[in-house]
Amino acid sequence: MSSTLRRCRVKTRRSEVASALAAVGSAGLSGQRLAETLGVSRVAIAKHVTALIAAGYDIAAVRGEGYRLVSLPIDLVPVEVERLVTDPLWVCIEGAAETGSTNEDCKVLARSGAEEGTVVVAARQTAGKGRLGREWTSPEGGAYLSALLRPPCAPSEVASFAPACALGVAYGLEALGLHPRLKWPNDVQLDGKKIAGILVEMSAETDRVEWVVAGCGVNVRRSECCFQDGGFVNDVVDASPSMVAAAVLDGLARAYREYLAGGFSAMRDAYEARHTLAGVEVTVRDMTGAIVASGVVEGVDASARLVLSGPDGSVPLVAGEVTLRS
Repeated sequence: MSSTLRRCRVKTRRSEVASALAAVGSAGLSGQRLAETLGVSRVAIAKHVTALIAAGYDIAAVRGEGYRLVSLPIDLVPVEVERLVTDPLWVCIEGAAETGSTNEDCKVLARSGAEEGTVVVAARQTAGKGRLGREWTSPEGGAYLSALLRPPCAPSEVASFAPACALGVAYGLEALGLHPRLKWPNDVQLDGKKIAGILVEMSAETDRVEWVVAGCGVNVRRSECCFQDGGFVNDVVDASPSMVAAAVLDGLARAYREYLAGGFSAMRDAYEARHTLAGVEVTVRDMTGAIVASGVVEGVDASARLVLSGPDGSVPLVAGEVTLRS
């Protein structure tokens, strides 16, 4: 885990200072008013403001007027995600400007006994991971996060967790005004281009899941040094990586509650309404690249399996890499 990883508690005083300044905009607030409102000393307020400036907030200190928020951070900042996230599921948000992999960091916390609702975020990753062990390109300007969950379910049920999380990411992006589509099992697309991916990892005993780490990477702002053929949030709406991360977390929380209440079967209609593969002829390969099945996609069943129409009838698939047949 990165030595610069920080831990905070939702909502910390620091995020409350940021919220108070954001609420009044250009009017500004005096240090005394902030101290009285939050129940801390003016010295503590000054320290929080200094830390916020170091994190990327542009805050002006005007004699006789107090502190004024000029602009918010352009890259993902943990305290800004903390300020914006609304769902009470997320109890602890950690993060750094850069880390190897938020999933790996979150797994370390899971093994150490961190509680459900712990989140790790980063502005960039140097060793991001995708499905099947692939490298996930994680340039600056994206939103990278991993959430620790402890669902009371059997290991066999986790196969449907990635599609459920993909639906949660779609919920979050829709809250920002986007119209994402889902490509089974765990890709999120915008106008036919991949905008986000999900990687779900777990630890389990024979009959129960110990923890699940749901990782997500979202393309937010185009980077000159990296791929240009994906979808990007900022091609459609003006939203910072922190805004995107907070929206995605709230969407994931909504999907998680739906999953706990009724399993994927209760979410199937919502997933199908956003699924982009229905009626499309595809080939599905396993992790070695071998073809598992080919056919026309009928849909996704109540267990989150992709169902193909083959020569011998319907073929349900639990996992695989899907490509469109030309």
